[in-house]
Amino acid sequence: RHTRYIGDWSSDVCSSDLGVRHRVDPSRATDPTAPTLRIGIAASRKVGGAVVRNRIRRRLKVIARDLAPNLPAGTDILIGVRPEAAEASSDELRASLIACLRRAKLIEAPK
Repeated sequence: RHTRYIGDWSSDVCSSDLGVRHRVDPSRATDPTAPTLRIGIAASRKVGGAVVRNRIRRRLKVIARDLAPNLPAGTDILIGVRPEAAEASSDELRASLIACLRRAKLIEAPK
C-alpha cells in the first residue's frame, strides 16, 4: 500500500539539523520478501546546491544502512534535512539521526 497523505505517519521528531517522520507497517514485518527498512530523504534548495544536497543524502543513506538492524521490521522513515546539516560532519549527522530515532522510540537508548 502506498501512502498518499501524511496522516499515516508519526508527528515530526526533530533535531537542529534533521527532522524525522516514521511509520511501521506490520504487514511488511512478517513478509520475508518485503524490505525491512525504507528510507526517504528530502533536502530542499535551502540546504545548498545539488552537490551539497546529494552529499548529505549519500551520508544519511550509509548511516541509515548501518542503523537498519536496530530498527523494527517494516519501518518507513522520512528524513527532512534542514539547512544546518550542510555544515555538519558525518558523526554529527549520525548523532542527530540516532537522537531523532530514540525520541521516536524506534531504537533504545544505551543503558
